[in-house]
Amino acid sequence: MFSSKRGRAPVSAILLSLLATTMLSGLAYAADEETSPDNTSVSGVTIKAAKQTYSAASSQGATKLPLSLRETPQSVTVVTRQRMDDFGLNSIANVLEQTTGITVEELDSSRVNFTSRGFTIANFQLDGVPTTYSSGSSVMSDTVVYDRVEVMRGATGLVTGSGDPSATVNLVRKRPTRTFSASAGLTGGSWNLKRADIDISGPLLADGRVRGRVVGLAQERDSYLDFFHEKKKAAYGVVEADVTSTTVARVGYDYQKVTPRGTTWGTAPLYYRDGTPTDLPRSYNVAAKWSTWDRNTANFFATVEQRLPGDWRLTASVNRRTTNSTAKLFYGYGGYPSRVDGSGLTVADYYNVYQEKETGFDVSAVGPFILFGRKHELVFGTNGYDRDGETLNDKIDAANRPYSLTIPNFRTWTGDIPEPVLLKYGTRASVARTDETGVYGAVRLNPTDSLKIIVGARKSNWETRTDRYSLTGVYTNTTGAYKVDRLTPYVGAVWDLTSQISAYASYSDLFKPQNYKDKANELLDPVVGSNYEGGLKGEFLDKKLYGAVSVFYVKQDNLAELDPTVPDGFLLPDGSSAYRGVSGAVTRGFEAEVTGQITDAWRIVGGYTYAYTENAKGLRISTLDPRNIARIYTTYTLGGGPLAGLTVGGGINWQSGIYTTATIPTSTATTKSTTVRQSAYALANLMARYRISEQLSVSANVDNLFDKNYYRRVGFYNGGYFGEPRRVSVALRANF
Repeated sequence: MFSSKRGRAPVSAILLSLLATTMLSGLAYAADEETSPDNTSVSGVTIKAAKQTYSAASSQGATKLPLSLRETPQSVTVVTRQRMDDFGLNSIANVLEQTTGITVEELDSSRVNFTSRGFTIANFQLDGVPTTYSSGSSVMSDTVVYDRVEVMRGATGLVTGSGDPSATVNLVRKRPTRTFSASAGLTGGSWNLKRADIDISGPLLADGRVRGRVVGLAQERDSYLDFFHEKKKAAYGVVEADVTSTTVARVGYDYQKVTPRGTTWGTAPLYYRDGTPTDLPRSYNVAAKWSTWDRNTANFFATVEQRLPGDWRLTASVNRRTTNSTAKLFYGYGGYPSRVDGSGLTVADYYNVYQEKETGFDVSAVGPFILFGRKHELVFGTNGYDRDGETLNDKIDAANRPYSLTIPNFRTWTGDIPEPVLLKYGTRASVARTDETGVYGAVRLNPTDSLKIIVGARKSNWETRTDRYSLTGVYTNTTGAYKVDRLTPYVGAVWDLTSQISAYASYSDLFKPQNYKDKANELLDPVVGSNYEGGLKGEFLDKKLYGAVSVFYVKQDNLAELDPTVPDGFLLPDGSSAYRGVSGAVTRGFEAEVTGQITDAWRIVGGYTYAYTENAKGLRISTLDPRNIARIYTTYTLGGGPLAGLTVGGGINWQSGIYTTATIPTSTATTKSTTVRQSAYALANLMARYRISEQLSVSANVDNLFDKNYYRRVGFYNGGYFGEPRRVSVALRANF
């Protein structure tokens, strides 16, 4: 946490100073130019409004430079609002499972992991401001507040610093519009889904210099899982003002809350006690009906965008996020059930209260300059975050549990058991503090009309520590204290081969701190990751259709592994095992993607990814990430006759098999280690929308059309988590 005790100014003071400076500079540099009512300015980049499209004008996620997807020397996918609406992508998980090269892994009913190119995705952004995703505490689940989702695959060390060479996901919130617009929707569907949302936007003053937008959501649903029920609500409000003719200020607040019941905390067993495979229904759930993992998050954010002389722009943004998580869980997670009487499962119960507070910021300046008679672009800035995660001492009273820690018979389980007695001390047990700040800069050189070269670097300072406290809340000690200073370079080049096709290549790296220690009780150096990428990008059909093919090579060094040179039983002073850093994982792969419109009526998106990850010994790792992923989606709007106003579409998600090692029982009442698998599968989805009038439309979506039975993940707790069966939803939407 940034504080004066550690020789740093508080984050809030830095940001207030920057925002004030920017506002004052706007008064000094007032000009006559107005922003077009049909355009919006995102992070200092004017993007023409694009409705009814799957195409994206640009993305700044990889370099902070205002570049089109073709001009960006890295793999970028943008999922637009129209695409989310067409296919009912109401959660971030829904969006990413339709995104090229991304794997979505559900661990249980509340936890979802995302991976790309063999590594976990933890780096997220909110309107370009850094934040992180945690499957156990983050709540960014519903897309109702977002205008689009940008996914930059590979290492993004220039703008994010620490992390894996997987991907960075930027969630871009909706902006106020200069003209009035409003929409409202009602959705119903499988498992008693009931959803209502509203979105109102427009000028707050007659001249449109002050604009506002409000979004609201309420949702309730059951599930294909027995006993599971979930309530969700979201609210969003933002006000934007033209402070001067060159200065735009924006302030807003968004809130999401998820309240489930019947929450699982584990998977379905893959084998019976006698060693034979289970034949469980997808509705399998051995949670208590009161089992829950309540989570809510609130974001307060502010941005000032300032146009400067010489076509330069300065942008300063801050996001203050508060997340609360309360887990009260009961689930039959372990053991192996008897095929005969259904006994044999052991229960894990847990009570945890956690709160996380994070302040993230980004300040950048971007603009052109002249060198050797040619125009070039420069960007420089600073960003980072300050995050405190506090866990309370509250817990279940283990001495007075009103239930048994076994499931007597999973086949007759009803989930009806008494709730536990909770010991609520209200004192902090630990506070995990993580800070990262960095300064970055990049220049885009234009040596010729057809060749563009980007050179940049970031200097990052990262540190963490965990302060621990007694039951009465008295500080006891600090563990895991760790600091890293790191420089991460970025180099990219784009060469226009024709007016439509460009070749590109890039190198980028980043780092990931780790808290493992060697046999000398010294912390290992960070894992270092690198990303090499090259390929072709093209814009066709008057830039309405974008396509790309690429190859990539990703490497991580200094991965921690148990040190085989230490004697048996050797432990470090804190009781942990000794590790050593070794040459790490390598991922090789190929990717192809297409996005946009073939005609005004025909839209298409799709991609294929091949990725293979192995360790230094040449053995495949990351085996839960499919080696092959293919996705293709399309929609077509009929233009005349009795079916005028009808849009139909569909798509397929296909992935190759996954596997991992798990412990399973044998017929001799012993266990053994074996490989468990989910073979390749394809999921087909359909959509249709009929425009009844200019203001009213009705739509339907069918996911998993052929009701494929499959596991989303295998091996977690030696079990598997079932994918969702066929799901149908119907929505009525009014636009004003």
